[in-house]
Amino acid sequence: MNWDDLRYLLTVERAGSLSAAARVLGVVTSTVGRRMTALERRLGTRLLARVPEGVRLTPEGRALVRTAASIESQLHSAERGLKHEEGQLEGPVRLTTGDGFVAFLNPWLARFRERHPGVRVELSIDTRLVDLARQEADLGVRTVRPKGDSLVARKVGQLAWRLYASARYLERAAPLRSPEDLARHAVVGFDAALSRMQQLRWLEEWGAGRFVFRSNAAVAVAGAVAAHQGIAVLPCALASLYPELRPVLPEVELPPEDVWLVASREARKVPRVRALMGFLAGQFEESRSVMLGVR
Repeated sequence: MNWDDLRYLLTVERAGSLSAAARVLGVVTSTVGRRMTALERRLGTRLLARVPEGVRLTPEGRALVRTAASIESQLHSAERGLKHEEGQLEGPVRLTTGDGFVAFLNPWLARFRERHPGVRVELSIDTRLVDLARQEADLGVRTVRPKGDSLVARKVGQLAWRLYASARYLERAAPLRSPEDLARHAVVGFDAALSRMQQLRWLEEWGAGRFVFRSNAAVAVAGAVAAHQGIAVLPCALASLYPELRPVLPEVELPPEDVWLVASREARKVPRVRALMGFLAGQFEESRSVMLGVR
């Protein structure tokens, strides 16, 4: 048996006939008849007896209807409990991420708060990988998939990287037609700790000795490029927030980064953490083209 079978039987009992039940269920009468016949065959007993005014339950049918009504009541109770729980989410959620995600996380978190005003998000910006297993935070947005069984990771998209410069910089600088031309340009980069990233090593090689600005913060690097200081490799999603930036050397293909939502197995059980995790996953999906730099 499955719940649909019992639901059909309950509807027949309440409606009094197969045709009336069909109208309630939004199907044709023959469908209801087939479902009831199939259920009787599986159980090996008669549940319904045809009478002039419609159908009536056999003793076995009445016993099964009582069970089905009890199950229905429990399902409705569980559904009401879940809706109440979702609507009454309260308390803090500690979210950690790198600064490159902050600019577009802020409006997303504002929309989340509109849905769940009782949830207080505590956003921590950190260049290190906060230890979620030791409950230093509840939820993390990361570009590195965690290892071990204590954490739950959900891939929510990819983050593309490209070379960018401001329109004003490109107007006054030397022509830029190939990577070799970077030797004649000012380069903005990340500090040594971050420059080991695969997406940034390429620029380190081509722009060695030409760096005019470095920072450990992606927002600071993007701001320096927007201030016309030079050329940098940036996440496309971050660059999209600066209208004055232009992609350069489109033939240069840099590997994208996977984006993960990560939580400990214990934190994942907390309704407000689970709600924020699901909400952010949806926002990343809606912003997929921006993350990949598709205009």
